[in-house]
Amino acid sequence: MNGENAKDRFPHTTKILHWLIALHMIGLIALGWWMIDLSFYSSWYYLAPFLHKAFGIVVFILGLVLLIARFRKRPAPMKTHSGLEHVASKIAHCLLFASVITIPISGYIFTTYTGEPVSFFDFFDIPAVLSVSETVRDWAIDFHIYASYGLLAVISAHAGGALKHHFIDRDRTLRRMTW
Repeated sequence: MNGENAKDRFPHTTKILHWLIALHMIGLIALGWWMIDLSFYSSWYYLAPFLHKAFGIVVFILGLVLLIARFRKRPAPMKTHSGLEHVASKIAHCLLFASVITIPISGYIFTTYTGEPVSFFDFFDIPAVLSVSETVRDWAIDFHIYASYGLLAVISAHAGGALKHHFIDRDRTLRRMTW
């Protein structure tokens, strides 16, 4: 491993979950922005939201698994990082974990507002278990949209920090999460 201690690297399952969630989240944000402007006559009018909801469930499940895995085994913090970098990292990771939980929940709230279940790729349905007012539904829609914008900013900062450590600081921060 090029002189690196295996204890300083993340487990393979964590790496796989990290990258799967990252790709799904970015894809869901792009799909969400694109599908908002679809007209009723578009062939994607029903398919895009169907896919968005189903992959949102995937992100939620993967996020829960990653959150559990994070408490089981993770490498020690990098000693080369400053105190500010440790704080920024903690904040970014908290926001990322909060996003993979709260954004899908807000989507579930406004999607099931009418009492209709959410389909998971037509394999099974997740029933509508909450009865909410229009005010709560509207709040959930706003939260879903603006939290996604915020998530994109946090993803950018997270990726930017990793690239800064790799190319400027030349430490192994990014390599710990790659193969």
